[in-house]
Amino acid sequence: MAGLGACYRLKVKEVDRDLIVQAINTGGDVQGNQFDLQVGDGGFGANNKCAGTSTSMYPGSIESWGNMYGGVTSRDKCSGLPPYPTISGPMKAAGDNLIQLCQYSFDKKVRLETNPSNPTILDMSRVKCPDALVNMTQIQRKDDPPNYHGPSLPGFPNLNKTCQQQSWDLSYCLTRMMDCCKPSGSWTNNIVADLVVPTRKVVQMCTSDGYTRIDVQCGCFDCNC
Repeated sequence: MAGLGACYRLKVKEVDRDLIVQAINTGGDVQGNQFDLQVGDGGFGANNKCAGTSTSMYPGSIESWGNMYGGVTSRDKCSGLPPYPTISGPMKAAGDNLIQLCQYSFDKKVRLETNPSNPTILDMSRVKCPDALVNMTQIQRKDDPPNYHGPSLPGFPNLNKTCQQQSWDLSYCLTRMMDCCKPSGSWTNNIVADLVVPTRKVVQMCTSDGYTRIDVQCGCFDCNC
């Protein structure tokens, strides 16, 4: 289960406030002192379900989405993205659109227009998951810390390391992604039942509109719907 369901407090260089984030996905290419943040067009990755085929979440080709890892490289390029999924109603009802979500990630400096474009993580600690995050993801660990502040994880605080001092080294980097796929935390075979709170055991994934949730706590074949 690794860190699935755990929440972390991040202090990121140039970001004007601490971030409290929850781990709902895993990847063999993500290091222990790195965090991969889901943002609008953060990079469709190797498992792209966002665009480019008739069954993709969004209409159109993949060209406007920028790099496979990281997405578009500047704020102005966000405007070339499709604003809504093919099934657009729920996103419109929420008052969101992909162009604005992409722009927001630049405005908040969780992605940069420089090269490298990944900000540096200065500190990271395990903390209590806020109700707002748990209500959204529907996964909560029994071993949650009691407070929203906690001791720094091993290797932190980061006093002298900069993200991508070597281009291949993502240590201490806040990277990003958005592959439009079901996350690791939605698969029950990735979850250790004894470590999670009853009725909040599995991340509630969305349908192809990107917003409507599917209850995978169970109720479908093998709970892996």
